[in-house]
Amino acid sequence: MTPLAVVANPLEHVLPHPFFGPDHLTWFTNQSFMALVAAVLMLLIFPRLFKKPDSAAPTGPKNFFESILEYLRLEVFRPALKENTDTFVPFLWTVFFFIAFCNVLGCIPFTDIFLLLSGGKIEHLGGTATGSISTTMTLAICAFFFIHFHGLNTVARDLMNGTYGKHPHHEEHSASGHAPHEAAHDLEHMRGEALPADVPGDLRALGNPTGHYNDDRHIGPDEHERAAIEYYEKQQAHMTPAKAILYAVPLYLWNFAPHPFKPGPGESQKKWLIDVPFFLFLLVLELIGAVIKPFALCMRLFANMVAGHVVLAVLISLIVMVPSIWGQLLVGIPLSLMHVAISLLELFVAVLQAYIFTFLTTLFIASAVAPEH
Repeated sequence: MTPLAVVANPLEHVLPHPFFGPDHLTWFTNQSFMALVAAVLMLLIFPRLFKKPDSAAPTGPKNFFESILEYLRLEVFRPALKENTDTFVPFLWTVFFFIAFCNVLGCIPFTDIFLLLSGGKIEHLGGTATGSISTTMTLAICAFFFIHFHGLNTVARDLMNGTYGKHPHHEEHSASGHAPHEAAHDLEHMRGEALPADVPGDLRALGNPTGHYNDDRHIGPDEHERAAIEYYEKQQAHMTPAKAILYAVPLYLWNFAPHPFKPGPGESQKKWLIDVPFFLFLLVLELIGAVIKPFALCMRLFANMVAGHVVLAVLISLIVMVPSIWGQLLVGIPLSLMHVAISLLELFVAVLQAYIFTFLTTLFIASAVAPEH
């Protein structure tokens, strides 16, 4: 009964197993090994395919990966990050492909293949790296620190440059290069940098799209903001990196939550007496949300990658639990067809979850580096 119980255990394929046995390196599991395999594959594939800039039309694997890279950059990252896109593209590309490689490798039954080839001697050589909570938690923690580090860095850099508080409105050129307006209404710009399906009205965007779409920074602060600007301009002459970082922390927190009752131009400054308590309450909620966001990234990826493997294992265990051969055939044929369909769905989910994790991280970065928003 013991071997059958082990085979029928639906969690056997998703639980971590020590890679070198229970008495050796117990922290290095089969899932850790698959994460290492995914990283090594990325180091072997991408530097080889993209050695240097090439104007020739890509073919084969290079065309496949380049189309994904360009889609992510133009259709996912640029609408949210705008002129900051190229700053964060390397990190976001790495996150997407690492998760995608881990997920797709987990869909390949390496454990069963090596178990069969070795005659039962090699067990648990495979698995899904993102099926481990430690892997997804590490990715979420990296995203958390990356997001808020660059949020603080943006404030500190603006203080050093004397531009903090001078761009309350985030507006962009239209695709034709005319007067600025809200970027959300510029469909041509949102769709990318002069893709064949989206040729901008101003062809100069083809040569220097990032420069063409740079933001217009309009000075239009109210009285309170003008006072802040004058203060920081006076401080700029003595603004050292250490001082900029020191100022950046409270300013980053000040902009971390909305100010619903902030007095506008010509309004009574007594409104601050109402605004500040509400701001402090909202700040607590925002700080809680800042912790919940990476936790949600972690659990969403982990749960989705574990669920598919558990469902597949349950289907197989149903066949094994039928006592007779004919019963196993009657149950096994439809369940095998269902197994194939779920496997294809799991492959789709593997790529989808990499996209969702990267997309949400992009939005969180965009909200952190947006000035005074």
